[in-house]
Amino acid sequence: MKAVLTSALSVFGAVALTAAEAQFAIDDPYVGYYEGTFATREGEARVEAQIRSLGSGAYDGFIAFLSPNNPEKPIMNIGVIEEFRPVAGETNWLNALQPESLTVKTDDQTTKLTFPNFPVTGQVSPGLIKGKLAAELFGQRFTNAFDLVRKAPKPSPTLGAKPPKGATVIFDNRDRDQWKEAKWPTVNGALQVGQGNLTTKLALTNSYLLHLEFRTPHMPEARGQARGNSGVYLRSVFEVQVLDSFGLFPLADNDCGGVYQVRPPDWREVNASLPPGEWQTYDITFREGSMEDNRMPEITVVHNGRTVVNRAKIPPALVVNGTGGGEVGGGFLMLQDHGNPVQYRNIWVQPLE
Repeated sequence: MKAVLTSALSVFGAVALTAAEAQFAIDDPYVGYYEGTFATREGEARVEAQIRSLGSGAYDGFIAFLSPNNPEKPIMNIGVIEEFRPVAGETNWLNALQPESLTVKTDDQTTKLTFPNFPVTGQVSPGLIKGKLAAELFGQRFTNAFDLVRKAPKPSPTLGAKPPKGATVIFDNRDRDQWKEAKWPTVNGALQVGQGNLTTKLALTNSYLLHLEFRTPHMPEARGQARGNSGVYLRSVFEVQVLDSFGLFPLADNDCGGVYQVRPPDWREVNASLPPGEWQTYDITFREGSMEDNRMPEITVVHNGRTVVNRAKIPPALVVNGTGGGEVGGGFLMLQDHGNPVQYRNIWVQPLE
Protein backbone atom coordinates (compact mmCIF):
# COMPACT_ATOMS: atom_id res chain seq x y z
CA MET A 1 0.00 0.00 0.00
CA LYS A 2 1.28 3.46 -0.87
CA ALA A 3 0.84 6.51 1.33
CA VAL A 4 -0.76 9.27 -0.70
CA LEU A 5 -0.05 12.94 -0.27
CA THR A 6 -1.47 15.66 -2.47
CA SER A 7 -0.85 19.37 -2.39
CA ALA A 8 -0.22 22.60 -4.18
CA LEU A 9 3.41 23.12 -5.15
CA SER A 10 5.10 26.42 -4.45
CA VAL A 11 6.88 28.19 -7.26
CA PHE A 12 10.30 29.60 -6.49
CA GLY A 13 12.12 32.21 -8.51
CA ALA A 14 15.17 30.98 -10.40
CA VAL A 15 18.57 32.02 -9.09
CA ALA A 16 21.68 31.83 -11.25
CA LEU A 17 24.14 29.35 -9.75
CA THR A 18 27.36 27.90 -11.06
CA ALA A 19 27.27 24.22 -11.94
CA ALA A 20 29.43 23.42 -8.88
CA GLU A 21 27.08 25.32 -6.54
CA ALA A 22 23.83 24.06 -8.08
CA GLN A 23 24.47 20.40 -7.24
CA PHE A 24 24.58 21.28 -3.52
CA ALA A 25 21.61 23.68 -3.51
CA ILE A 26 18.12 22.57 -2.45
CA ASP A 27 15.22 24.90 -3.14
CA ASP A 28 12.19 22.75 -2.37
CA PRO A 29 9.06 23.49 -0.28
CA TYR A 30 8.90 20.03 1.34
CA VAL A 31 12.44 18.66 1.72
CA GLY A 32 13.98 18.95 5.17
CA TYR A 33 14.00 18.11 8.85
CA TYR A 34 10.76 18.64 10.81
CA GLU A 35 10.39 18.79 14.58
CA GLY A 36 7.51 19.17 17.05
CA THR A 37 5.95 17.78 20.23
CA PHE A 38 3.07 15.58 21.33
CA ALA A 39 1.56 14.74 24.73
CA THR A 40 2.10 11.43 26.55
CA ARG A 41 1.27 10.17 30.03
CA GLU A 42 4.92 10.72 30.92
CA GLY A 43 4.85 14.31 29.73
CA GLU A 44 5.64 16.14 26.53
CA ALA A 45 7.66 14.15 23.99
CA ARG A 46 9.37 14.96 20.70
CA VAL A 47 8.31 13.95 17.26
CA GLU A 48 10.54 14.45 14.25
CA ALA A 49 10.38 13.73 10.55
CA GLN A 50 12.68 13.74 7.56
CA ILE A 51 11.33 14.25 4.04
CA ARG A 52 13.51 13.90 0.96
CA SER A 53 12.94 14.49 -2.75
CA LEU A 54 12.76 11.61 -5.23
CA GLY A 55 12.69 13.96 -8.21
CA SER A 56 9.88 14.65 -10.67
CA GLY A 57 7.66 16.01 -7.89
CA ALA A 58 7.78 12.88 -5.69
CA TYR A 59 8.86 12.56 -2.02
CA ASP A 60 9.20 10.04 0.79
CA GLY A 61 10.61 9.92 4.33
CA PHE A 62 9.76 8.86 7.87
CA ILE A 63 8.21 10.19 11.07
CA ALA A 64 9.45 9.15 14.53
CA PHE A 65 7.80 9.54 17.94
CA LEU A 66 10.45 9.63 20.65
CA SER A 67 10.13 8.54 24.27
CA PRO A 68 10.68 11.37 26.78
CA ASN A 69 12.30 9.30 29.54
CA ASN A 70 13.61 5.99 28.18
CA PRO A 71 17.09 6.10 26.63
CA GLU A 72 17.07 2.30 26.17
CA LYS A 73 13.87 2.42 24.11
CA PRO A 74 13.95 5.95 22.70
CA ILE A 75 11.55 5.31 19.80
CA MET A 76 7.90 4.91 20.81
CA ASN A 77 6.68 4.56 17.27
CA ILE A 78 7.94 4.96 13.73
CA GLY A 79 6.05 5.67 10.55
CA VAL A 80 7.53 5.09 7.12
CA ILE A 81 6.21 7.63 4.64
CA GLU A 82 6.18 5.86 1.31
CA GLU A 83 6.43 7.69 -1.99
CA PHE A 84 3.92 10.51 -2.41
CA ARG A 85 3.39 12.99 -5.20
CA PRO A 86 1.79 16.38 -4.44
CA VAL A 87 -0.98 17.43 -6.80
CA ALA A 88 -1.91 21.09 -7.16
CA GLY A 89 -5.22 22.20 -5.70
CA GLU A 90 -5.94 19.19 -3.48
CA THR A 91 -5.74 18.55 0.27
CA ASN A 92 -2.41 17.26 1.52
CA TRP A 93 -3.09 14.02 3.38
CA LEU A 94 -0.39 11.85 4.83
CA ASN A 95 -0.66 8.24 5.95
CA ALA A 96 2.45 6.78 7.58
CA LEU A 97 2.84 3.00 7.58
CA GLN A 98 4.05 1.28 10.76
CA PRO A 99 6.31 -1.71 10.20
CA GLU A 100 5.24 -4.61 12.41
CA SER A 101 8.82 -5.37 13.26
CA LEU A 102 12.37 -4.48 12.31
CA THR A 103 15.55 -6.48 12.74
CA VAL A 104 18.51 -4.35 13.77
CA LYS A 105 22.11 -5.06 14.74
CA THR A 106 23.68 -3.19 17.63
CA ASP A 107 26.76 -4.04 19.73
CA ASP A 108 27.30 -7.29 17.82
CA GLN A 109 23.79 -8.46 18.72
CA THR A 110 20.76 -8.82 16.47
CA THR A 111 17.53 -7.47 17.96
CA LYS A 112 13.96 -7.67 16.70
CA LEU A 113 12.04 -4.46 17.36
CA THR A 114 8.27 -4.47 17.44
CA PHE A 115 6.08 -1.39 17.24
CA PRO A 116 2.40 -1.09 18.19
CA ASN A 117 -0.04 -0.39 15.38
CA PHE A 118 -0.50 3.34 15.86
CA PRO A 119 -2.06 4.79 12.70
CA VAL A 120 -0.58 8.16 11.78
CA THR A 121 -2.59 10.52 9.61
CA GLY A 122 -2.02 14.16 8.90
CA GLN A 123 -2.03 17.12 6.65
CA VAL A 124 1.11 18.41 4.99
CA SER A 125 1.84 21.80 3.52
CA PRO A 126 5.19 23.35 2.61
CA GLY A 127 7.23 23.49 5.82
CA LEU A 128 4.46 22.17 8.10
CA ILE A 129 3.01 18.78 9.10
CA LYS A 130 -0.11 18.53 11.28
CA GLY A 131 -1.49 15.18 12.28
CA LYS A 132 -2.78 12.66 14.78
CA LEU A 133 -1.37 9.51 16.34
CA ALA A 134 -4.18 7.10 17.25
CA ALA A 135 -3.67 4.15 19.59
CA GLU A 136 -5.40 1.67 21.87
CA LEU A 137 -3.80 0.52 25.11
CA PHE A 138 -5.42 -1.62 27.83
CA GLY A 139 -8.77 -1.34 26.06
CA GLN A 140 -8.69 2.46 26.01
CA ARG A 141 -8.45 4.39 22.78
CA PHE A 142 -6.73 7.75 22.68
CA THR A 143 -5.54 10.23 20.10
CA ASN A 144 -2.57 12.58 20.36
CA ALA A 145 -2.26 15.54 18.05
CA PHE A 146 1.08 16.87 16.85
CA ASP A 147 2.43 19.78 14.84
CA LEU A 148 5.80 19.65 13.13
CA VAL A 149 7.58 22.63 11.70
CA ARG A 150 10.38 22.38 9.18
CA LYS A 151 13.53 23.71 10.78
CA ALA A 152 16.99 24.50 9.53
CA PRO A 153 19.24 21.48 10.05
CA LYS A 154 21.27 21.62 13.23
CA PRO A 155 24.96 21.93 12.35
CA SER A 156 27.28 19.34 13.79
CA PRO A 157 28.92 20.41 17.08
CA THR A 158 32.31 19.43 15.62
CA LEU A 159 31.90 21.37 12.37
CA GLY A 160 35.06 23.42 11.84
CA ALA A 161 36.94 21.60 14.64
CA LYS A 162 40.57 22.68 14.90
CA PRO A 163 43.30 20.02 14.95
CA PRO A 164 44.59 19.49 18.52
CA LYS A 165 48.22 19.48 19.55
CA GLY A 166 50.06 16.56 17.98
CA ALA A 167 47.59 16.15 15.12
CA THR A 168 48.62 16.01 11.45
CA VAL A 169 46.64 18.12 9.00
CA ILE A 170 45.75 16.08 5.92
CA PHE A 171 43.83 18.79 4.10
CA ASP A 172 43.34 22.34 5.36
CA ASN A 173 41.35 23.49 2.31
CA ARG A 174 44.61 24.56 0.63
CA ASP A 175 47.60 22.24 1.16
CA ARG A 176 47.41 19.01 -0.88
CA ASP A 177 50.88 17.59 -0.10
CA GLN A 178 49.63 14.77 2.17
CA TRP A 179 48.16 12.81 -0.75
CA LYS A 180 50.07 10.37 -2.94
CA GLU A 181 48.40 11.86 -6.01
CA ALA A 182 46.35 15.00 -5.56
CA LYS A 183 44.06 14.15 -8.46
CA TRP A 184 40.84 15.71 -7.23
CA PRO A 185 39.98 19.34 -8.03
CA THR A 186 39.57 21.92 -5.29
CA VAL A 187 36.13 23.56 -5.50
CA ASN A 188 35.41 26.48 -3.15
CA GLY A 189 38.08 25.26 -0.72
CA ALA A 190 36.95 21.62 -0.73
CA LEU A 191 38.28 18.49 -2.41
CA GLN A 192 35.71 17.22 -4.90
CA VAL A 193 35.68 13.53 -5.83
CA GLY A 194 36.96 12.72 -9.28
CA GLN A 195 39.62 10.85 -11.29
CA GLY A 196 40.02 7.85 -8.99
CA ASN A 197 40.53 7.23 -5.26
CA LEU A 198 42.67 9.52 -3.10
CA THR A 199 45.19 7.91 -0.72
CA THR A 200 47.40 9.49 1.94
CA LYS A 201 51.17 9.18 2.00
CA LEU A 202 50.99 8.75 5.79
CA ALA A 203 50.62 5.08 6.77
CA LEU A 204 50.07 5.16 10.57
CA THR A 205 50.40 1.75 12.18
CA ASN A 206 48.78 2.68 15.50
CA SER A 207 45.35 3.84 16.67
CA TYR A 208 44.07 7.29 15.74
CA LEU A 209 41.24 9.80 15.78
CA LEU A 210 40.22 11.09 12.37
CA HIS A 211 38.15 14.24 11.79
CA LEU A 212 36.77 15.19 8.40
CA GLU A 213 33.85 17.10 6.92
CA PHE A 214 31.88 16.10 3.85
CA ARG A 215 28.76 16.94 1.93
CA THR A 216 26.82 14.96 -0.63
CA PRO A 217 25.33 16.50 -3.78
CA HIS A 218 21.59 16.80 -4.29
CA MET A 219 20.72 13.90 -6.61
CA PRO A 220 16.92 13.49 -6.23
CA GLU A 221 16.52 11.26 -9.28
CA ALA A 222 19.13 8.77 -8.02
CA ARG A 223 18.31 5.78 -5.83
CA GLY A 224 20.17 3.70 -3.27
CA GLN A 225 23.94 3.48 -3.73
CA ALA A 226 23.85 5.90 -6.67
CA ARG A 227 22.81 8.79 -4.42
CA GLY A 228 25.90 10.78 -3.36
CA ASN A 229 28.11 7.74 -2.82
CA SER A 230 31.70 7.82 -1.58
CA GLY A 231 33.60 6.18 1.26
CA VAL A 232 36.11 6.88 4.02
CA TYR A 233 38.51 3.91 4.09
CA LEU A 234 40.45 3.48 7.33
CA ARG A 235 43.86 1.92 6.76
CA SER A 236 42.67 2.11 3.13
CA VAL A 237 40.60 -1.09 3.55
CA PHE A 238 37.79 -0.60 6.14
CA GLU A 239 34.97 1.51 4.71
CA VAL A 240 32.85 3.98 6.64
CA GLN A 241 30.08 4.72 4.16
CA VAL A 242 29.43 8.19 2.78
CA LEU A 243 26.00 8.43 1.13
CA ASP A 244 22.93 10.63 0.97
CA SER A 245 20.84 8.62 3.45
CA PHE A 246 18.70 11.52 4.68
CA GLY A 247 15.04 10.54 5.03
CA LEU A 248 15.66 6.81 5.53
CA PHE A 249 14.82 4.52 8.46
CA PRO A 250 16.08 2.01 9.39
CA LEU A 251 19.62 2.33 8.07
CA ALA A 252 21.83 -0.47 6.79
CA ASP A 253 25.61 -0.97 7.00
CA ASN A 254 25.94 0.61 3.52
CA ASP A 255 24.09 3.77 4.58
CA CYS A 256 25.76 6.93 5.81
CA GLY A 257 27.50 6.34 9.15
CA GLY A 258 27.66 2.57 8.77
CA VAL A 259 30.80 0.46 8.66
CA TYR A 260 30.33 -1.53 5.48
CA GLN A 261 29.81 -5.27 6.03
CA VAL A 262 30.29 -4.76 9.76
CA ARG A 263 27.70 -2.54 11.50
CA PRO A 264 24.81 -0.26 10.54
CA PRO A 265 24.29 3.05 12.34
CA ASP A 266 22.63 2.64 15.75
CA TRP A 267 18.83 2.64 15.31
CA ARG A 268 18.48 4.45 18.65
CA GLU A 269 19.93 7.56 17.02
CA VAL A 270 17.15 7.29 14.38
CA ASN A 271 19.09 8.94 11.52
CA ALA A 272 21.97 11.37 12.17
CA SER A 273 22.25 12.44 8.52
CA LEU A 274 21.70 15.99 7.36
CA PRO A 275 20.09 16.80 3.99
CA PRO A 276 22.26 16.74 0.88
CA GLY A 277 24.13 19.97 0.34
CA GLU A 278 24.75 20.45 4.10
CA TRP A 279 28.23 20.01 5.58
CA GLN A 280 28.43 16.97 7.86
CA THR A 281 31.16 15.63 10.14
CA TYR A 282 32.79 12.32 10.91
CA ASP A 283 34.87 11.93 14.06
CA ILE A 284 36.13 8.37 13.73
CA THR A 285 38.27 6.47 16.23
CA PHE A 286 40.22 3.54 14.79
CA ARG A 287 41.78 1.16 17.31
CA GLU A 288 44.44 -1.11 15.88
CA GLY A 289 44.11 -4.77 16.75
CA SER A 290 46.68 -7.45 17.46
CA MET A 291 46.62 -10.86 15.83
CA GLU A 292 48.99 -12.18 18.50
CA ASP A 293 46.55 -11.20 21.26
CA ASN A 294 43.50 -12.13 19.16
CA ARG A 295 42.23 -8.54 19.31
CA MET A 296 40.35 -7.35 16.24
CA PRO A 297 40.53 -3.74 15.00
CA GLU A 298 37.69 -1.57 16.33
CA ILE A 299 35.89 1.40 14.79
CA THR A 300 33.80 4.08 16.50
CA VAL A 301 31.89 6.52 14.28
CA VAL A 302 30.55 9.81 15.59
CA HIS A 303 28.33 11.28 12.86
CA ASN A 304 27.35 14.93 13.32
CA GLY A 305 28.16 14.67 17.03
CA ARG A 306 26.15 11.47 17.60
CA THR A 307 27.77 8.08 18.24
CA VAL A 308 26.21 5.84 15.60
CA VAL A 309 28.77 3.01 15.75
CA ASN A 310 30.49 2.18 19.05
CA ARG A 311 33.64 0.04 19.00
CA ALA A 312 32.53 -2.24 16.19
CA LYS A 313 34.97 -5.13 15.82
CA ILE A 314 36.19 -6.06 12.35
CA PRO A 315 35.42 -9.76 11.71
CA PRO A 316 38.62 -11.87 11.44
CA ALA A 317 37.83 -12.77 7.81
CA LEU A 318 37.97 -9.07 6.84
CA VAL A 319 41.06 -7.98 8.81
CA VAL A 320 43.60 -8.44 6.01
CA ASN A 321 41.72 -7.54 2.82
CA GLY A 322 39.12 -5.24 4.34
CA THR A 323 35.48 -4.71 3.48
CA GLY A 324 35.91 -4.41 -0.30
CA GLY A 325 36.95 -1.74 -2.77
CA GLY A 326 39.99 -0.63 -0.78
CA GLU A 327 43.73 -0.64 -1.31
CA VAL A 328 45.64 -3.20 0.74
CA GLY A 329 48.91 -1.67 1.92
CA GLY A 330 47.77 1.88 1.20
CA GLY A 331 47.88 4.89 3.51
CA PHE A 332 46.02 5.18 6.79
CA LEU A 333 43.19 6.89 4.86
CA MET A 334 41.66 6.49 1.42
CA LEU A 335 38.76 8.55 0.08
CA GLN A 336 36.71 6.73 -2.53
CA ASP A 337 35.72 7.86 -6.00
CA HIS A 338 32.34 6.21 -6.60
CA GLY A 339 31.41 8.47 -9.50
CA ASN A 340 29.49 11.11 -7.50
CA PRO A 341 30.83 14.65 -6.82
CA VAL A 342 31.02 14.39 -3.00
CA GLN A 343 33.14 17.07 -1.33
CA TYR A 344 35.58 16.87 1.63
CA ARG A 345 37.34 19.48 3.75
CA ASN A 346 39.05 20.06 7.14
CA ILE A 347 40.72 16.66 7.41
CA TRP A 348 43.13 15.95 10.25
CA VAL A 349 44.30 12.93 12.26
CA GLN A 350 45.53 12.58 15.83
CA PRO A 351 47.51 9.44 16.78
CA LEU A 352 46.34 7.74 19.98
CA GLU A 353 48.35 5.81 22.54
